Amino acid sequence: MVRIVRADPWWRSMSMDEVEEFLSRPLLMRLALMDRDLYPIVHPLWFIYKDGVFYLETHKASKKARLLRNNNRVYFLVDETVDGKPRGVRGKGNAFLLNDAELARNIILEHVIRYLGSADKHLSKKLIESSKDNVVVKVEPLVFATWIAG
Repeated sequence: MVRIVRADPWWRSMSMDEVEEFLSRPLLMRLALMDRDLYPIVHPLWFIYKDGVFYLETHKASKKARLLRNNNRVYFLVDETVDGKPRGVRGKGNAFLLNDAELARNIILEHVIRYLGSADKHLSKKLIESSKDNVVVKVEPLVFATWIAG
């Protein structure tokens, strides 16, 4: 189980149930990696969170995949503000590239249903077809720093 810490003195920390509910929503994750010149880069990504792990996907020759092969340490952020009330989850983790075509197809299928609403849309079909050239990025969080108004 991932340890939860309070991220900000102004807000309370989320419980694990609140974290899981929050991460079940179609929000974007911002994933930070270090480039070869040791500058951070941040990518907005679709994600699935299940069994304590984030699942993302990217093309196997993408910059994200190349950088993760050299350094698998990442920082992530998922947040939102609704009616002036912020909440979010951020933390450090280790990312692993899984070269598994069937898993990549399953993850992109979950992504398109979650974020686009259907696997039948033209864009959905194109994304699912492109998954044959993708890898799954499995991010194992080390800690969750959370905050929620209230």
